Amino acid sequence: MVENVFILAGGSGTRLWPASNLQNPKQFLEVKDGKSLLLLTMERALRLSGSGRVFIITLKDQIESVIAECSKLESGMDRVLVLPEPVPRNTAPALAACASYLIEEGRGRERVLVLPADHLIEPFESFRSNVEEAGKLAEKGYLVTFGIKPAWPATGYGYIEAGIKELNGFKVSAFKEKPNEITAEEFIKKGNYFWNSGMFVFEFNRFWEELEKGAPDIANIFSGIGKNQTPGLEGGITVIMDNPGTAAVYEKSPRDSIDYAVMEKCAKTAVVPASFKWNDIGSWDEMASLPISRKDARPCVSTFTVESNNNYVFSDIPVALCGVDDLMVIQKNGSLLICKKGKGQLVKDAVELIKTENRSDLL
Repeated sequence: MVENVFILAGGSGTRLWPASNLQNPKQFLEVKDGKSLLLLTMERALRLSGSGRVFIITLKDQIESVIAECSKLESGMDRVLVLPEPVPRNTAPALAACASYLIEEGRGRERVLVLPADHLIEPFESFRSNVEEAGKLAEKGYLVTFGIKPAWPATGYGYIEAGIKELNGFKVSAFKEKPNEITAEEFIKKGNYFWNSGMFVFEFNRFWEELEKGAPDIANIFSGIGKNQTPGLEGGITVIMDNPGTAAVYEKSPRDSIDYAVMEKCAKTAVVPASFKWNDIGSWDEMASLPISRKDARPCVSTFTVESNNNYVFSDIPVALCGVDDLMVIQKNGSLLICKKGKGQLVKDAVELIKTENRSDLL
């Protein structure tokens, strides 16, 4: 098993606009049993880490929302720590900050599981088993990721080419960028390609070694940032590294992802094929495909349909649909989105259009 869990909870989720926006990004959307993606991720993390700690890395502007979600935990609040990033710098600096903090505590040999806050994963026992397999590979010095068997030739995910068998996983032959549809189809036909889930397991010291090789500018900036840090308490949750010194380091840091800065440059990476069901809720098409989301998507709201079929509604107000099929209707935060099913990837383009019109008030 792993001793620590890092939860990356600083995204904006523009593909789920207008329900997801800068003030209330998608990790705070309720998708199952009245629980948000973040709360579900925290519950999963606390079960996985035994008596270990769970670190939530979020943006400083979102800390109140994170603490509000933490307050909904039935147990384990005393094991949760929050690191509020002063400015967004992508995943490599976020992980460098947290790793530095624990290395300064003398815990460099411990393992960590890195989880995005906006994934839906089930069943838990299958996930636990895969994490244990990844932990064994991490003990052998591998930086480990989880591969999702492709269900279709997706162009929105990066891919992992699996090589030689290693324990219950495979050595990674190559990481592939998001492909076009023809290339994605070729990947699937070969049979040894997986979607890159964006979840990782590694020892802190090994991660830091590879960070120094692949992104020395980030490693140098964040080295020692965890020294002499005095945690604070907010809403019953421990908050770490919320000070001017941390802000100064972040201001100097370049933006980079763990994939580009570390994983793609590392010679010793492995992939564990997932035996669990996985969805990163990356678009309204995916939200609409989840049966568990339907009752949560329409709390206390009436939808009236006349000669209309196969539509999806996520709204704060009553909606009537007449003579239309295969639509997604999302009304939230004072804005309305109407999108044809299968075209959810265009929502990001709509958000970019809103930005060019200088309508930040809508985002």
